[in-house]
Amino acid sequence: MPKHKTATKAVGASALAALLLTACGDSEEGGETLEAEPQNEITVDLDLGDVELNNEGTLQVCSDVPYPPFEYYDGEGDVVGFDIDIAEVIADALDADLEVVQTGFEGIQSGVALDAGTCDLAISGMTITEARAGNMLFSEPYLDDNLGLLAATEAEVSSLDDLEGLTVGVQTETTGADYAQEQGYEVREYSDSGLLIQGLDSGQVEAAIGNISILGYQAGESDTSEFIEEIDTGEQLGIAVATGNDQLITAVNEVLAELDASGGMEELEDRWFREGDTPEEGDADEEASDEEPAEDAATEDEGDE
Repeated sequence: MPKHKTATKAVGASALAALLLTACGDSEEGGETLEAEPQNEITVDLDLGDVELNNEGTLQVCSDVPYPPFEYYDGEGDVVGFDIDIAEVIADALDADLEVVQTGFEGIQSGVALDAGTCDLAISGMTITEARAGNMLFSEPYLDDNLGLLAATEAEVSSLDDLEGLTVGVQTETTGADYAQEQGYEVREYSDSGLLIQGLDSGQVEAAIGNISILGYQAGESDTSEFIEEIDTGEQLGIAVATGNDQLITAVNEVLAELDASGGMEELEDRWFREGDTPEEGDADEEASDEEPAEDAATEDEGDE
């Protein structure tokens, strides 16, 4: 399957100024069912046969919402985003209804939600790592996504070399957290990307490291922080199913391959990363603003999680 453009190139410098800052809510491992509102009419012409799902006629998808532009609430309270549009194409190819299940990222990246039957597949801007691949089956990559460095304007950070002595914010259980810890930075963890950005804007941390697709998207309206540089880690995002569910992951890969071959994937990338013509975000959950950041990360933890 051909490699897609990196999220860095997809966002583009001119688009950053138009993108919105978001506040994310806390997530439960097996939460509520959400109303999804796909923003495309893209379909694929495939005969996938009879693929077994947890609930016949319904494709249940675990996703950590909000996480714009991959999945977030629009002004009507529906879930929209790049991942949601891809999930809808998969559901349509399976002749099934799409059901999004709010799930904490720890439950997704550990494989617990899939093993528990909370959902048929997980799609939540998740990087494919060796450790995660030991707990679930990944699809072929659907987006290349390096890490990025965001810093407070007053911190006078011009590169990674300037982070010594500063506090770096990361999202818990992400490859950005792993990278920052491995580099020996002084780290402060947040449960989601919205709280991470809030921590940066409020001065709790001087810099933030995370996937460039997220930090680039969320940097737009901030007058107190700026995107500094891309960190070339070669990360790729994938869709996951429970270990042993070869039938479903084969179907997912067929859909992704057809999306790529037909130009549908490029159309989705244009919509969510380049054009800036996406639904406005709805009001953030009030509980998010009251959440305290997690304790500082233990720097002795190593490796992808």
